[in-house]
Amino acid sequence: MEINNTQVYAGTSGYNYEDWKGTFAPKDTDNYDLLTHYKASNLNFLELTYTFYRMPIAEKIAGICDRLGDIKLSIRLNKSLMRKKPDKLEIESFIEGITPAIERGTAVALLADFHHLFSASRENFDILLELKENFKDLPLFVELTNSTWHKEKYYDEFKANQIGICIIDGPSFRGFAPYRPVCSNSGVYFRLYGKDPLWLSGTEKFLNYDYSDNELKRFIKDARDVSVMAKNIFFSFCNVEKGFAPKNAVTLKNMIEQA
Repeated sequence: MEINNTQVYAGTSGYNYEDWKGTFAPKDTDNYDLLTHYKASNLNFLELTYTFYRMPIAEKIAGICDRLGDIKLSIRLNKSLMRKKPDKLEIESFIEGITPAIERGTAVALLADFHHLFSASRENFDILLELKENFKDLPLFVELTNSTWHKEKYYDEFKANQIGICIIDGPSFRGFAPYRPVCSNSGVYFRLYGKDPLWLSGTEKFLNYDYSDNELKRFIKDARDVSVMAKNIFFSFCNVEKGFAPKNAVTLKNMIEQA
């Protein structure tokens, strides 16, 4: 699947959600078989999210790769690594755990998504540089929802250091990152949450949003505009409630293939 001869990947942020049963997959599907249904959807990309909470184990990662077939992975960095001077043994453990996905060519990106309170500063930018230095085997993309990062001086530094900045589509409110299609390394990485106004109410994210065809067409147009600068374009649908993410990802993929 391509846009202007640039490879395009479309998929979702994670796959193991209880409310995908009865929407994306049959109601009686067990958790293990949700990945089987994901593969059958003909999507070509998946964000592997459990690695944010638990260190990956090589045997499990190899098993996931076997089951995915040709589907490519973006691997979410463990939260313990996204701070100043992370433990070297934890870095080595993470790299060892994802090595099967790297060696097989299944892993195509690393994702570091930071808390909204992670604001722009020289000290915090040094954390991003350290991540880039520690994980050289794959392109690194960072999600920075705090609006203080989204200024030209930082975009120039992202480009100079080949750190990918995620393009975030979410609700509009003060202090949240703007939607801005940009390419700051070898790829373009869309993370699409939807526009539920309750997204950050309380302590939970509300990801109950179904994108319209017109909204999906806009993302395709924006991807086309920046495709000349990129080797790869990634679309990760994060609106995971009620199976909206795989539904929207499949629709977007079909739109691109039929264009």
